[in-house]
Amino acid sequence: MYFANPWGLLGLLALPAIVGIHMFHRRFPPLLVGGAWLWGVETRISSAGRRRDRLPITVSLILELLAALLISLALSEPRVSDTGSARHLIIVLDDSASMRGLSREGLTFRDVAVAEIEQRVNDEDRNVRMTLIRTGMFPTLMGTRAMDWNDAQRVLATWDPRAARHDFQPAWDEALQVLGKEGDFLFLTDDMPDPIESLPAQMEVRALGRKLENAAISAARWDYDSQTGLGSIFFRVSNYGEEPITLAVRGTAEDQTIFEQNVTVGPGDETPFETTVPGGLGRLRIAISSPDDGLATDNDVTLVEPAVRMVTIHNTLPADSAEMDLVQRALQAITEWQPGPPDEAHLWITSASELPPSREDLWWLGIGPIDLAEEVRAAARDLSGPYVIEKQNLLMDGIVLGGVVWGGVQPLDRAMVPVISSGSAVLMGQLVGTDTLGYLMNIDLDRSNLGDSPDWPILLVNLVENRREALPGLRRWNYRLNEEVGLRIDPIESEEAADLQLVEPDGSRRTLIRDRNYFVEVARLDQTGVYSIEEGEQVHGTFAVNFFDPLESQLTTLQPGRHQPTQTWEPTRISLDNPYSWLIVLAILLILASVLYDWYVVRPKRSFAVG
Repeated sequence: MYFANPWGLLGLLALPAIVGIHMFHRRFPPLLVGGAWLWGVETRISSAGRRRDRLPITVSLILELLAALLISLALSEPRVSDTGSARHLIIVLDDSASMRGLSREGLTFRDVAVAEIEQRVNDEDRNVRMTLIRTGMFPTLMGTRAMDWNDAQRVLATWDPRAARHDFQPAWDEALQVLGKEGDFLFLTDDMPDPIESLPAQMEVRALGRKLENAAISAARWDYDSQTGLGSIFFRVSNYGEEPITLAVRGTAEDQTIFEQNVTVGPGDETPFETTVPGGLGRLRIAISSPDDGLATDNDVTLVEPAVRMVTIHNTLPADSAEMDLVQRALQAITEWQPGPPDEAHLWITSASELPPSREDLWWLGIGPIDLAEEVRAAARDLSGPYVIEKQNLLMDGIVLGGVVWGGVQPLDRAMVPVISSGSAVLMGQLVGTDTLGYLMNIDLDRSNLGDSPDWPILLVNLVENRREALPGLRRWNYRLNEEVGLRIDPIESEEAADLQLVEPDGSRRTLIRDRNYFVEVARLDQTGVYSIEEGEQVHGTFAVNFFDPLESQLTTLQPGRHQPTQTWEPTRISLDNPYSWLIVLAILLILASVLYDWYVVRPKRSFAVG
């Protein structure tokens, strides 16, 4: 036992002072009483003076001594061992999916890490405060800082490592900010980080992994053909181990088996699978299993059936023109489009001599001579470059115009933003001053070899596919972890007063923000499973996120190990809340009781004269 503040023991000097005061009588003020002759012998009692007397053992004396003793003890803070302080452990937990690999004891590496923490806590007689930080693309503080063991146990019970490969450095940096100079820094993982020289000097590393055989579904895709009403499932199974592995492969939809097969995959090999499934399944779960597999996280995927995003095209090019022939040939290579009337069309393809109506939901492409007069067409120029291509425009993705002769270029009297130009001549541009997203091609395809070059079908494909992406709905329906998801909401189906929410696989929700164009980007998707984006009762989209990470599925390199910090310091304990506050409160209560008791004893009493 020791005293954290020995100077507080000077308060014990108050004890003899209180005793000394109580050894003297108190002098009370004179009290005039009417009819004193009736008091008899009491009138001859002399008044009390200051004289030494026998110590009176009274309630007041006992209360005052106890109050002084408690205040002195509270000020001196007596300690037994490290009462009032605790060891502070700052622990960074590797949240990678490989932490769910199996140890030799049949436990996961995650379970071994929790047991390691518990052992360290028991070694300190549970006199430990703990800060837990989980790694990831964005490090996460688990629970609160400096938790006691009971709180830490509840937090650790929720730890479920499933992240793809990521950098540990951000989590280490956050731990160093918490560390200061009062704590011990521990990193629990399944493999020793490399290189060792780059690790923080204050950090101890405990690697708990071991070499494991593992197979995984390394890729999966679901395509849908609206013309046949059938879907195509493609997936690939990879063996990341050093031994051949036999796997049972199974695909199910609502507990109905769609396909089933056993396959043996050699070490380092992969086996592709492709099958046709009927439309309308909604969701499909593909799973592989083997008794020799060391990690279950990468053994199954869930795919969401793609929805049809049909682009309606209204084509008014002259039937016998070169423009019509080339457009029709290019559209044959594009799927999921249909012809339609102008009021329902998403894209108009017309002659450049016409101008589109102003409509926010309309895209327009004008092709051909701007002025159809023969003399104007005859005076038009043929250009062979050099060409300036605006690569920031999505329609120009993959366009090079090598060897292309751009024929029939006429003077322009329309305001446009150049997309393709040669010198001062605008060959293709975007219209301004209209709500329609319109592109005009200043060309005569009868005089140009553009239709024979690879750039022509690329240009039409870019146009149609970008128009498809601008339609309401999801861009895709199946993603990998941490991939960004894009959704465009139909303004007609949007409820402005309702919050737009992302419903995660575990049922939790987070609010999303739509931009002024009703477009939503969803990031930080670190859970596998099926998500949905909801607005009130309206479901705008449902999509799946799966684990595809060959680096994280490679478990043959895992090795146990330990690395001690190269820099340590003292003290490594943190102060807890003052455990003597209740003593001060009790002493104050005793003082109040003493004052009240003294008042009760010496309070004046009323006397009444008789006669």
